[in-house]
Amino acid sequence: MKLELALAQYTDALAHLKLAKSEPSEIAILHILVTRDAIKEALSEKTQLSVESLAKLLELDNFLKQQADAIARGAKLAEWRATFHPSPEAWWWFLEPTSEEEVSPSNRLDWLFNGLTIAGLTAVGAYMTTFVQLFSTGGISFAETFGLLGQGGLLLTVIHTLQDTGQEKIKNLLQKLNISPQFHSQATLGITAMLLLASVGVYNSLPRIGDWNYREGKKLYERGLLEKAKGKYEQAAKINPNNWEIPIALGQIYESLGAIDLARKEYEKVLNLGEARAFNNLGRVYISKNDRVTAETLLRMGVQRVRKEDAQLNYELHLNLGWILLKQKQYQAAEKEIRQAVAIDQAIEGKQLGGGMAYCLLEDVLEEKKDTKEASRWRKMCLESARPETLEQYKWFIETGKQDFADQIDTTGVVNGESNPSTQP
Repeated sequence: MKLELALAQYTDALAHLKLAKSEPSEIAILHILVTRDAIKEALSEKTQLSVESLAKLLELDNFLKQQADAIARGAKLAEWRATFHPSPEAWWWFLEPTSEEEVSPSNRLDWLFNGLTIAGLTAVGAYMTTFVQLFSTGGISFAETFGLLGQGGLLLTVIHTLQDTGQEKIKNLLQKLNISPQFHSQATLGITAMLLLASVGVYNSLPRIGDWNYREGKKLYERGLLEKAKGKYEQAAKINPNNWEIPIALGQIYESLGAIDLARKEYEKVLNLGEARAFNNLGRVYISKNDRVTAETLLRMGVQRVRKEDAQLNYELHLNLGWILLKQKQYQAAEKEIRQAVAIDQAIEGKQLGGGMAYCLLEDVLEEKKDTKEASRWRKMCLESARPETLEQYKWFIETGKQDFADQIDTTGVVNGESNPSTQP
């Protein structure tokens, strides 16, 4: 608030100077210098400065410098300096008239360079606002931080040039680079241009950053670290809302936690795209809601759309279709679908999420058909390999009276505590 008040007073004082039809009075000039002192004091207290305020201050300071001749003529600056003892960094107390010989063609264009600098900083501010909003969910990882802090660091450098120590550092830097004072406006514009290009580069990289978050969330999900995976997925959804895999991933998190209605909403976002994964997962949701007709309809549509090379999804579709047919007591049709799921499962390397569940369903089908000998074989396979993916899959063991199965199978796919420190950035 202190900075905003000082900036408003400074703006008002310069407005009177701009509208004046005659040379400014000593009182008017002194008022301008004192209000600029107030801004300096507010900045020294590390008050947060918005990009809009920054652009406004640069514009006002540029106008004040252009009035150096009038101020030097109308004020007793030397006497005032002897009385008030301003610091050397308070350049407004040291304005001097400029001779025609000192005005180079490049100086005459300072108004243009400074105007472009202000416009550039305003654009950077808009990008920064976007970045902060996008990266505010799920924690900022190293990859995103690299892009975000790259912009923020440059912006803070520009802001700090308005403060005492910052001005001297920038001045010294430009001198070390052998940049003549008459080209400082151009140099500042060059920094702003690089800052703006970097911002555009990061903005154009947002889809890749979103995809990176999605991949990291998937790794966490496969380990059963659902809350951490959820944070990554939510951040990915904000950064790259056009990736249809992200609503699917979020739906799987909700489904694993038993939040069926939330899962359904996420899957429905993708259904109109015709993706087989959406049909499978939504069909699984309707199995849990005991809407057997809708579930079977969705799953059969998914089977029509799935790519042959997508073994995991083929497995899940045949598994879930067999599951809903089993619930409808269509044992022969259920066995056909489940055996297809078993064959696919056995061809997939590793112990994937939902893996082994086909063995459990097949054991159940064979029990219903009174084939106890083969059923016992698949019972053993179920106990060794089953890794339910969702809470509903695990509940199936309880609902069908298989509590002994439920006590022995691997449930880390449903939810898992993190026993080891995370390796995620």
